[in-house]
Amino acid sequence: MTKIILPLILLLTSCKLSTDETNYFGQTYPGSIPEIFAPGIVSVKGRLEHGISFTPDAKELAFGVLNEDDFSGVIFHSKRIKEKWTELKIFEPLKNQCVYLPYFSPNGKSLLYTQSKSDTDNVYTDVWIIEKINDEWVFPKKIAEPLNSTSREANACMTSDGTIYFSSNRNCDEKKNCHTADLFYSKIIDNEYSSVNVISEFISTNDEESVFISPREDYIIFCRYTDNETGVDLYISYRDINNNWIEPQIVDSTINSKDWDRRPFVSIDNKFLFFTRLQIAEKGLTESDIFWVNTSKLFKPFVYHSPHDITVQVGEEFEISIPKDYFKDIDDKQLTYKSNHNQFDWLHFDSEQMKLSGNPTVGGVFELTFTAIDKSSNLINDKILITVTNLRS
Repeated sequence: MTKIILPLILLLTSCKLSTDETNYFGQTYPGSIPEIFAPGIVSVKGRLEHGISFTPDAKELAFGVLNEDDFSGVIFHSKRIKEKWTELKIFEPLKNQCVYLPYFSPNGKSLLYTQSKSDTDNVYTDVWIIEKINDEWVFPKKIAEPLNSTSREANACMTSDGTIYFSSNRNCDEKKNCHTADLFYSKIIDNEYSSVNVISEFISTNDEESVFISPREDYIIFCRYTDNETGVDLYISYRDINNNWIEPQIVDSTINSKDWDRRPFVSIDNKFLFFTRLQIAEKGLTESDIFWVNTSKLFKPFVYHSPHDITVQVGEEFEISIPKDYFKDIDDKQLTYKSNHNQFDWLHFDSEQMKLSGNPTVGGVFELTFTAIDKSSNLINDKILITVTNLRS
C-alpha cells in the first residue's frame, strides 16, 4: 500500500430527489450513490479539497484545501444570506495560518480545526477552536494539554455537551517510527478539557482517524485501512443499551470505493453524509474531492438490547418478553421484525407485542434468528439459543 503522511485533516441509487428544503449550495439532493458535491464550485478538478462542515442551520459551510507541493492548508468559507451563498473565500480569521479540518459545533457557535505546529513540515498538528460572537468569528486559540500533546492531533469534532472526539498518534512508540493513530475523547469539566480517554473498542493495528461523532453521541463514523484492494474505508459504530460501542462495521459498498474514503460529516438531520474521496497513485495523492450521498445505505438496523439465551422445559408452556428496543436504527423508528420460529412447530413469536411463547415437545438446543428490516430494506440478524430440558424428576 502507498503510505502518505498527511496532516490528519478533518474530512469528515442514484435517483435524484427534488426538494425545496435545506439549501446545500444550491445542489440537487443526491440519491444512495455518492456524487461529487458542487462540482466546479466546491469540488474543483485538480484542487485538493477535503473535510466539509456545515452549521446546524446550514447557513455556513467551511472546507479545507491542500497545497499539493507542501501539504500546507487553508480553509474556505461561505455564508447563505437570503437563500444566496456568498462567494467562496479563504476564511478571513485564519487566512495567514496553515490550517485544516474545519468542524462546526452542533450549536454553530464554535469551529474546531487543526493547525500545524511550528517547524514540523506540516505533518504535526494541534486542535484549535474559534468562537462566534455577535455573528463574527473571533479569538482563535489552541486547546490546552492534555487534549493536545507533543504528538499529532487532528480530526476533531464535538458533541452537544461539548465533548471533543479526535484522532492522535500519542500512543505510538516513537522509537519504532510509528504513525498509527487511535481515537480519543475529552469531556469538558468546569470549562476545561482536563483528561483524555482512548476508545479502546476501536484500537487495531491500522489507523483509526477522520472521526465524526453525532451530536447525541449515539453513533460514530471514522476511517480505517481495510485492504490493498479498497484502501481506506469508512466504518460506523453505534452505542448499545449499556452505552458501549458495538463492533465497528464497514459502511455499505455503495458508499465506500476502491479509492480512499475519509473525512465524514453528517448533516444535523441525519439525511446526508459528506465525505472526501482521495485518489492515490504510485507517486502519491492525485485528486481529492468532496462527495455527498443520502443516508439510506449508511444507517442500518443494529442490535441495541439483545435478549439473553433462555432455558425452558419439555411440556411446560412459557411466554417471554423480547425487548421492544432489541434493534434500533438512527433514521427509522418503525422497524419490521421477523424470526425463523416457524421452523419449530411448538414455538410462536408475536412481533407486534414482542412476545415469544410455546410449549416444547422435544428436548435439545434450538437456534432462533431474529431479523430487523428498515424502510430502505437494510436488515440485520441476531441469534439466541433456546435450551429445552426434560421435565424435573
